[in-house]
Amino acid sequence: MVYNESQTLKDSWFVPVFFGIQLLATAVALVYGVVDVEGFTSTGLLGLVLFISFLIGWLMVSMKLQIRLDATGLSYKSPPFINSWRKHKWEEVKHIQQIKRRSILSGGGLGIRYDLKGEWKYLFSTCHVVRVSLKDSSFVWSTRNPKKILEAWEEWGSER
Repeated sequence: MVYNESQTLKDSWFVPVFFGIQLLATAVALVYGVVDVEGFTSTGLLGLVLFISFLIGWLMVSMKLQIRLDATGLSYKSPPFINSWRKHKWEEVKHIQQIKRRSILSGGGLGIRYDLKGEWKYLFSTCHVVRVSLKDSSFVWSTRNPKKILEAWEEWGSER
């Protein structure tokens, strides 16, 4: 069984809210004027804020998570931070379990996170969460179809 999944951060509710707030703040700044700061004109300060907001928005729109499960193991990548596939053979995987909590509440938000417990979390546009425990570490994925991931894990376990 081969399972491929791709999730993008731009499919979540967060990106339209971010751009809506940015548009509202820009409109208010243009209508009422921006407070002058020493060394900057109001136009220069507005341009700097818009440029930084554009970079953050571009980063959010370009973030995605790609998951692949096949007969050899599981692999994932999350551009623009992890551009090459991180591959783990099935022999390295100790356990895969579905977490019943919402990814936003339990994971600290959307995107890529590093937990204080030493666990990487790749949380994107869904509320289904799967924890993959390896021999020496673990990580968490958000997924649209946790049943397929668990089926692939069980299928590999029955073949051993």
